[in-house]
Amino acid sequence: MSITGRARATRGAVALALAAMMLALSGCGPLLKETSDGDFAETIPAALMDSDIGVTDAYAAKTISGFTFYLSVGVDLDHDDASADDLAGILRIVLEHNDVPSDEIDLGVDGSDGESIDLEALVRSISPDLEIASSTYGDIQVTNDQAAAIVEAVWGE
Repeated sequence: MSITGRARATRGAVALALAAMMLALSGCGPLLKETSDGDFAETIPAALMDSDIGVTDAYAAKTISGFTFYLSVGVDLDHDDASADDLAGILRIVLEHNDVPSDEIDLGVDGSDGESIDLEALVRSISPDLEIASSTYGDIQVTNDQAAAIVEAVWGE
């Protein structure tokens, strides 16, 4: 390689390194969040299964949509419908055992009949003024602050 070629390669590598560093430091560092791993995938389901809520199966995974990082949690119950106490208990466990950076919690709950439970309607009955995102399946997407507000609305804590 000629001296000119080496100089260009060196400048290119330096420019790429500076661009990556600026991206990470600018707050647009989803790459750093995506590489963050924790024990949540084991601890959240285990804590849900050990609770008195009536959980028969559970999972936790991190997902990304655009620049938003979700902690996706799925729960199967041993009864057909979820109560306010069930939802508050699930959210409290998720908040206590989440050790990975996430922007929102995406929660889905199925009853013993295998049908999705409408968590949006449940949240509206608990805290009518709380604006949350939901899907057509009844799942909810809440920030950590919104999850804590739901727990507080139910239990006053």
